[in-house]
Amino acid sequence: MINLHRRALAAALFYSSLLLSPAAVAADPAGPAAYQGPLFKRATLLVSDIDRSLAIYRDILGFQGGEVRQSLPTSYSYEVFNLDPKATLRTAMLSAGPQQVRTLALFEIKGQAITTPQSPRPVAMVINAVALPAVMEKIKALGLTTIAPRPLRTPEGRTGTETAFIDPDGHLIVLYELTGP
Repeated sequence: MINLHRRALAAALFYSSLLLSPAAVAADPAGPAAYQGPLFKRATLLVSDIDRSLAIYRDILGFQGGEVRQSLPTSYSYEVFNLDPKATLRTAMLSAGPQQVRTLALFEIKGQAITTPQSPRPVAMVINAVALPAVMEKIKALGLTTIAPRPLRTPEGRTGTETAFIDPDGHLIVLYELTGP
């Protein structure tokens, strides 16, 4: 009788280990497997005047946060962005709501010119804007270069408007707002 219980216990342990194995969990059609790919954390813009940039990205576009901090001369950013060691660097991190924390970093560089290629424009940030017409009126009031709006249709069939502007440091910012189903 004891041997029978031992065999039953061993069989139960064996089958339960199969059910809890990573392969069994991954193959479970009731729940999706955890995403194992890359995660986009943030875009970083080099700017010449952090207060002017905060007026655009925080005050007009609606990003949150923006406490300005002085970076240390040992910051990895000097190497990554090929900055002159004599340049000074101040930073501000902006969030796009509670799920996108520190999504946009503004790095103010003093003591080194910032050059952004303009033709062709090599990089664009694409941002979903709230109240796009009002946002663009504020952008135009700053005298920034704007690109005429166009109707937008997403691959999923949603409709809206897209437009763009060039910020004071030459960064292309594409804005869109979905208005239809």
